[in-house]
Amino acid sequence: MLEEQETYSIHDLFDMLPITLVELAHRSKINEVTLARIRDGKSTRRSTVNKLLITMSEIYGRNLTIKNVTGISVMVNKRLEAKEAKKANFEEVA
Repeated sequence: MLEEQETYSIHDLFDMLPITLVELAHRSKINEVTLARIRDGKSTRRSTVNKLLITMSEIYGRNLTIKNVTGISVMVNKRLEAKEAKKANFEEVA
């Protein structure tokens, strides 16, 4: 049973998981290898993290988000960063 906390560790969530990694992969529609990579601290896309946390929220009966779960590494969206930098440069010129 997962105790109510302000923040949760992704490692603890995986360790206390009442289902197998295979079942989690099936329910979250995320590949097992990707789940293992997230568990091990490797970076992943925000959309994948969101799918995982939604599924874990259902399993644990808690609202788990990127804000209250530690140990998740989200990839930097380089295209979005470049677009924002270009927009900022354009606004400076204008």
